[in-house]
Amino acid sequence: MDYKFVRKETTVNEIIRGKMRNIKVITIGVLEESTGIVYPHPISEFIKKQYEFYGRSLNSADAPARVVCRFLNFCLQKIEEGHEEFIDLKDKGIHGLQRRHGSQYLTHCSLEGLQKSTVEYYEKYLSAFYVFLKKMNWIEEDFPLEEKKNSSGDAVYGSLFREPELGTRFPSRDTSKRKVAKLKDFGEDRKQLTTHFIRTAMDVAEDIALGLCFQFYGGLRRGEVVNVSRGDLIVSEGESMEVQIRDNRNKFFSRLKDTKSENPKRLNYLQTEMARQTILDNDLVWEVYRKHHKRLDYMIKRGICKNPSALFLNGDGEAMSGKVYDRRFQKVKKVFLESLMGHKDYDLLTDTFWSTHIGRGVFTNMLIDMGFTPTQLAIARGDRNLSSAMSYIDQTLTTEQIQEAVNDFKKYPTEKLGVIDYDHVKKWKNKL
Repeated sequence: MDYKFVRKETTVNEIIRGKMRNIKVITIGVLEESTGIVYPHPISEFIKKQYEFYGRSLNSADAPARVVCRFLNFCLQKIEEGHEEFIDLKDKGIHGLQRRHGSQYLTHCSLEGLQKSTVEYYEKYLSAFYVFLKKMNWIEEDFPLEEKKNSSGDAVYGSLFREPELGTRFPSRDTSKRKVAKLKDFGEDRKQLTTHFIRTAMDVAEDIALGLCFQFYGGLRRGEVVNVSRGDLIVSEGESMEVQIRDNRNKFFSRLKDTKSENPKRLNYLQTEMARQTILDNDLVWEVYRKHHKRLDYMIKRGICKNPSALFLNGDGEAMSGKVYDRRFQKVKKVFLESLMGHKDYDLLTDTFWSTHIGRGVFTNMLIDMGFTPTQLAIARGDRNLSSAMSYIDQTLTTEQIQEAVNDFKKYPTEKLGVIDYDHVKKWKNKL
């Protein structure tokens, strides 16, 4: 099979407010693997009309595009294998798609051991895809669409794959694989282990050590870290540090076809001027900060630096991508774990899954150790609501306490999210 469906990030020119702008959009195409050429496909209209035109973020359009491509490639594979129920698609193409094809794909995913939440996630996007095809008269099968209105007045549709005659199977205890637990924190020794992890980075991947400080002591996500420019640091050296979170993808990553790994997620729900994060500074943070800037200055003097405004550079002097940052993180993690043989938490750290996002969990638990209330916790993390912060809080909170926290959070000015009162930071530093 020489062809497969792929999702692709493409830059298009649009006139917005009288000015020509470069806008990144998600499209679906057909890749000819022998030549590497991607041919555009009309089903990109599904992404454009259902997600892009509704003002959804690039990441919101990316998820359904990936699901649709996986489904259509499953159909191509079944055609090649000669499965009777898929043969008609060879001549009819998209027009021959029926709900039973989607049902068989969901059943396949269930029998492959995917988690129930994942299969239901696929089901949601496949249902939306079929509704779109039906409304556009692009498929022949006749089936009813039950339209309802959500709280915003928008039309919503239920699953198209739950009717008994389709026989769709969903994950059960028999089909689901044992999921590797995801670690959110380093545990009781988080302070010592965080220090050790960052010092390990200074030895084996010094170019991300400052980024790790931003993550473990400020809760920044990977995409937010790699977007930081030198001018985005608000620093009073030895006293205080804040990071202004921006979307610098056009400046830093225009060379990349796909910038999902560089997405500064906080800007999905906060305006740039409201997205500032306080870093819990300490002697280690300032040591890393000075060494990082010394390294950048050296690269600039040697002519290695290709983007002098970027704070994080790869070995070629380009702004460091999220994927490169991930690889550096895994390199640090490997050496870190090797050094912990015999530590009481060694099994926990080696038998669970964790990556760059663990920094945000460690930061959260440090705030809890500092005595932060649920409201203070959500504010310090720069969250848009209390739900994420509450998952870290003791379950003994009463309903009244939770409601009080929700009410307090609603009163807090959005522009202060991510900013921590420096009295708290000083108390934390004094205890180190």
